[in-house]
Amino acid sequence: MRTYPDCISCILRATLGGARLGGASDELAWAIGAEGARIAAGWDRSLPPILLGAEIGRVLRQGLGQTDPYREAKRAANAAALTRYPHWRSEVARAPDPLLHALRLAAAGNSLDLGVHTAVDSHLDVDLAPPGFAVSDDEAFRATLDRSRQILFLADNAGEIVLDRILIEEFVARGKRVTVAVRGGPTLNDVTTDDAQQVGLNGIVEILTTGSDVPGVFLAETSAPFQDRFRDAELILSKGMGNFEGLSKEPAPLFFLLQAKCGPVAREIGVDLGSLVLLRGRG
Repeated sequence: MRTYPDCISCILRATLGGARLGGASDELAWAIGAEGARIAAGWDRSLPPILLGAEIGRVLRQGLGQTDPYREAKRAANAAALTRYPHWRSEVARAPDPLLHALRLAAAGNSLDLGVHTAVDSHLDVDLAPPGFAVSDDEAFRATLDRSRQILFLADNAGEIVLDRILIEEFVARGKRVTVAVRGGPTLNDVTTDDAQQVGLNGIVEILTTGSDVPGVFLAETSAPFQDRFRDAELILSKGMGNFEGLSKEPAPLFFLLQAKCGPVAREIGVDLGSLVLLRGRG
């Protein structure tokens, strides 16, 4: 996916939000925002916006002198979502179609995104999501799932990862071996190894990092071990907009599960803003 003009304001707003989380003064926030704007002004629009976000995110962390200004916000989001885990797990167990309900909950959980919202509420944001998918390649997904022994799951945000865990548990109950890929370094409120461990995923699945601090998977920026796993995958479930931005043109056994929270992604997919999406990739 290319970078749209709308992406610039979104990335800069998220950068200033990160500066505030990191305790930046007005002067420091101004300096970080100004450097981000300078980078954005010379950006190659043919590249995906996650690469611009990664570059400006490094400016943010360097300016703050902090490895992860979102660390405490992520831990709080995970903890809040975990209090809702029994309720959501029970919902899935009681549903007429548990797999479909788990897919829908995981997609709704994509709303828990501090890169888009200034604050998130694990109760309201999920419960206010649309009741169904605007685009659903459900039949193709189930067919691919049935014939796959292993699943590569590309994680997205903290908090959201708790709803992903419920979906992953559905896969494991069906005898699937799941590998969850997390970011290789702190970026926005994206899931890292620490977040996966906090929500208990390390006891259920293999955890693999992308080897990159890009807030989405862009294969040229990932490690060789991750690329090997990606190439060998029978089924790849890609969560969130950042992973869609980086992988929308990749020929692979991909399915994208997300909420279209911004105009550019909604236009790329052809849905209304806020829609839930289960979309088959090009592979």
